[in-house]
Amino acid sequence: MLMAAKKRQIRFGAYYPAESPVHSLDPRAKIIAMLLFLTGILFVESYAWFAAVYAFGLLALRLARIPAGKAFGAVRGLVVLLIFTALINAFFTRGEMVLWQYGALTLTLEGLHRSALMLLRLVAMVAFSGLLTFTTTPIALSDALESLGRPLARFGFPAHEFAMMMTIALRFIPVLLEEADKIMKAQRSRGGDWREGSLTRRMKGIIAVVVPLLFNALKRADDLAIAMEARGYIGGKGRISLRELRWRPVDTAVLLVVLVFVALLVASRWLPPLW
Repeated sequence: MLMAAKKRQIRFGAYYPAESPVHSLDPRAKIIAMLLFLTGILFVESYAWFAAVYAFGLLALRLARIPAGKAFGAVRGLVVLLIFTALINAFFTRGEMVLWQYGALTLTLEGLHRSALMLLRLVAMVAFSGLLTFTTTPIALSDALESLGRPLARFGFPAHEFAMMMTIALRFIPVLLEEADKIMKAQRSRGGDWREGSLTRRMKGIIAVVVPLLFNALKRADDLAIAMEARGYIGGKGRISLRELRWRPVDTAVLLVVLVFVALLVASRWLPPLW
């Protein structure tokens, strides 16, 4: 059992149980901190500040006792998107120093620079955004979203329904990833590997994965709706939580640290680049 625990995999979007300072934080503080952090990444335009972003994110993963290699494993599912984004930025960014040109395609030094920055930004946002779901249970996340959206309820915003919808969506991410993996393994055992062959064969293979995956997702959603209806679910009106959220001084301190770091990231856009 010890070996099995060491080899357990972290699925993106799934809760990873551990005893860490990050797990014990108020989920509202983690949501606000993550939104601030992701916003700050959008303002970074230099390699030095991206090094600071990755150092800050790796430190957070270390404090949460989440293996960095497992957290970055979520990036593998976006390889096609990352390659496409890199090519778009590399070949369609105008610049003065032309490195290679063929017809309408032009590779410039500025394009490579823009492509590298975009890759660093996307990888950071994907890898570190999972820290929220890794360290927060779905129930705690739902309560936090409802608590944050409660002030808007007076304007007709359905805080509880929105929190429930987001929680179910996050909960379905690891389930669908596991379901897709089972479908692909079943097809490979029958000689239908979509990663091999011509482009047409690969497209047909992808469709053969997407169709049963979509069918299973709709079936799971229908079963969930029936189960909620059978239990008399009526939304957020009159509902209470078993565990009340408590904001502690450590949550304020962590939020202030993140806020100061994000302020530096935003200010870096107008500061001269270090390198």
